[in-house]
Parts: sequence; structure tokens; C-alpha cells
Amino acid sequence: MAEVLVILAPGAEEIEAITIPDVLVRAKQRVVIASTTGAPVVLGSRGLPLAAHCLLDQVLERTFDLIYLPGGLGSATTCRDDVRIQDLAERQLHAGRTLALICAAPIALVPRKLCTGRNVTSNPGMRAQVEPYAKAWINQPVVIDGPLITSQAAGTALALALVLARLVAGEAVATQIAADIIAPT
Repeated sequence: MAEVLVILAPGAEEIEAITIPDVLVRAKQRVVIASTTGAPVVLGSRGLPLAAHCLLDQVLERTFDLIYLPGGLGSATTCRDDVRIQDLAERQLHAGRTLALICAAPIALVPRKLCTGRNVTSNPGMRAQVEPYAKAWINQPVVIDGPLITSQAAGTALALALVLARLVAGEAVATQIAADIIAPT
């Protein structure tokens, strides 16, 4: 069973913040959602309340098999500017453990040049911010480059979730989840 951390910041895109942990829980993985604020509930990009299990400060010293950063411009900006998240992302990639980001969140790779030499994707609106630091920006729903996995936007959240389920739980589990929720694989 993989240990998964979902970092929840104000302004997170609701579909991206919920779809990935939902599918990973269906895949029987241990998912911890941690709020970047001092409160367990933040408002998403559409004003919907999103709840966390704990505060980010409570899990900073833990090791996770997978760390996931949802997009949404507010969330992505927090992930880019918060030194705690930068430290986690850098530690995750340098250890060869999976770091997944979607939509605007790949801008969080820029401050410490964590996408240098790697293929990435992002929301096309963030391409100009991410591409100069990457090996290449790829126009695909999900791009895997070693332990770094990036995805384009809310509409690719399910594809990303199934890729991550396949990674942590195996092909059979991911295929069964897709069948159960009637999703293309």
C-alpha cells in the first residue's frame, strides 16, 4: 500500500483536488490530504469547500511514496511560493519518489528548477512559465518522465488518476477501477 500526500491549498481546482485522491482510495492506497493553511477546510477555485485530514505542518517530516499537487491558479501559486512545499517536492524527486502535478501546478517546479532535463506538460496557459525550465513541454494529457508526472488540466484529472493508480496498485486494479466507474482506459 502506497502512502500518498495530497497538498490542498486555497484556490485548488475542485475536480483536480478530489478526483485523484478518490481514485487512489478506490485503489486501496493510504491517502492523506493536508491543508497548507491553519484550517482543515479551504475554498476551491469555484468557491466550494474542500476538506483536509490534517494540516501540512503535521506531515512535513513524513515520507510519502507519492506527492500530488492539484492545480488551480491560487493553489499553484501557493505551491510555487511556499518553501515547505518546495522542500517536499525537491526531496521527493531527489529520492526518486513520485511527484505528480496537474494544470497550473507545474509552475511549482520552476523556483528550484525541478523540471530541468525533464519532459513536462501543464495547462497550456502555464506553458510559457514552465517550458523554459524543462527539456520539453509536451502537448499530451499526461506526461511521465521518471518520478515526475504532469497533466494538463481539470479535463485530464481522471486520466492522471488512473495513471497514478496503475503506478501504485498495478494494471489490474486500475483497469477494474476504470470499469467500475465506466471510464476509458
